[in-house]
Amino acid sequence: MAEQTDTEQMLHRLYEQVNQHIETRWAYFSLTATEKFSGIAANMAQVLTVMIFTLIMLFFFSLGFAWWLGDLIGHRAGGFALAGLIFLPIAFFVYRWIGPFVRDKVIESILQDEVSETPKNNG
Repeated sequence: MAEQTDTEQMLHRLYEQVNQHIETRWAYFSLTATEKFSGIAANMAQVLTVMIFTLIMLFFFSLGFAWWLGDLIGHRAGGFALAGLIFLPIAFFVYRWIGPFVRDKVIESILQDEVSETPKNNG
């Protein structure tokens, strides 16, 4: 009977240690996820800010270019139409380029995070 109680005690202790390990792993996962999400949010805020100001700047440059082109050909509406036609292929190529570019950057960022998190064996 004493052996059974020792076995029960060992099993109970093992059960408690497994539960503690699972809780610790969950806490580690939560902290890691929080760190990654906060990094993503910070990067998104920076990129969004730069994009907004870049778009505003591009908008005013485009207006100036269209106005100048209209004065050059002597017809302001024609200048805006030509500027739109000039920007059309540029927009098409940017649209085709941006998807793979963003996908590659996200994959690169994830792989870089995994490499920096893995411990290095010395020997």
